[in-house]
Amino acid sequence: MMFRKSIGLVWLLGIINIPFFSDAQTTRPNILIIMTDQQTADAMSIAGNKDLYTPAMDKLAQNGVRFTKAYCAQPLCTPSRTALMSGKMPFETGFTGNAPEKDGQWPDDLLMMGKIFQNGGYKTGYVGKWHLPVPSAKKSQHGFEYIENTSFQDYNDAATPSFCARFIKENKNTPFLLVASFLNPHDICEWARNEDLKMDVLEKAPPADQCPQLPANWKIPDYEPKIVRDQQKVSFRTYPTVNWTADQWRQYRWAYNRLVEKVDSYIEMVLASLKKYNIEKNTIIIFTADHGDGYAGHSWNQKQILYEESAKIPFIISKIGEWKPCTDNLLVCNGTDVIPTICGFTEIPKPKYLKGIDLSKRITNPSENLRDTLVIETDFADNEELLNISGRAVITQNLKYIVYNKGDLKEQLFDLSTDPGEITNLAVNKAYKKDLMAMRRYLKKWCRENGDSFQSGL
Repeated sequence: MMFRKSIGLVWLLGIINIPFFSDAQTTRPNILIIMTDQQTADAMSIAGNKDLYTPAMDKLAQNGVRFTKAYCAQPLCTPSRTALMSGKMPFETGFTGNAPEKDGQWPDDLLMMGKIFQNGGYKTGYVGKWHLPVPSAKKSQHGFEYIENTSFQDYNDAATPSFCARFIKENKNTPFLLVASFLNPHDICEWARNEDLKMDVLEKAPPADQCPQLPANWKIPDYEPKIVRDQQKVSFRTYPTVNWTADQWRQYRWAYNRLVEKVDSYIEMVLASLKKYNIEKNTIIIFTADHGDGYAGHSWNQKQILYEESAKIPFIISKIGEWKPCTDNLLVCNGTDVIPTICGFTEIPKPKYLKGIDLSKRITNPSENLRDTLVIETDFADNEELLNISGRAVITQNLKYIVYNKGDLKEQLFDLSTDPGEITNLAVNKAYKKDLMAMRRYLKKWCRENGDSFQSGL
């Protein structure tokens, strides 16, 4: 399905050269997945953000492919993480809200990432924030043989690089899969509530006039579905920012940027271990986040909503010292696409039931169009309690359609090519009725074909 014109792949510094392993090579590539928590796609200096500096993230982009239209499966911790670890959407796994780390919840027939690679002969490790509905101690199910720093109240970003270094040292001579999962910039939630941060201490925010400018879309837009603001009233702890002033939002962006910079420094430590043990050139690195953050866009903090800031995430695939930098605007869903992609790079068979795309094919053949339309989801929740407010977004190269299951006004339609801040809701513009109807039809067909029970009632 194609809407309007499509923007092609942008090569910045030439064709990428990817040396896949051959029969003559005995070492298959290592896979390192680095994941932050609640990092919006634009919170990197390589993305043009001049209010922060992220040299480690920039280094990854300078040695690989930065996908500029990448989204999470659902902008909430557990649903997104279960998608990443299973390759299936939250509506398929049933984990659509946050869930406790408890045995007996994860379906026995749904393979987890660690198990897939363990079965494929890889050493497997996971360090840092877990927040999955499987006990981290149940290695027989998740498949991560080495698992450290996952305790919900005690994990520490500062400790993650050292645990990763130990795993890398112990497995430098054998193919491995390692996940380095960081908490920050998630501490912005505590900062907004004026609470102590879980990870790092921040100095007091400077006066607002010394903080970053507000984005052009910081005000609540016209013709926004009322239900999204109504659900904010359920929990002040989640949304303490209701009725904030412009000055408060500027300080919020300052604090958020500092937290991103802190986690970037820890990422650099993990990358240093690859170089120290001389496996940098045989390690494929995927950098991403479980979801984004409102970042003051639409006067929104936290996640859950389907606006770009919350749903769009950084996504970089790199091989330091081996690949040239480029950007790619292919539509990516990290929740469904990571497992097929790392299976593609390593030639480990992926579970046949997975529907995500293998981005290794795109990297080796940039002209191959693997996807032109993407569907993602949301279920608003007060932590583990679902609020029965669901939504879906249909995204193409230029258009984005959002629809919720409740309210008099349920729909939003944006032309991202001219309105990247999602300010003007074209769903109420008669000139876009054909586009709106086409999006409705596509979503209904997609839900039917994929077993998604979402109903908007339209």
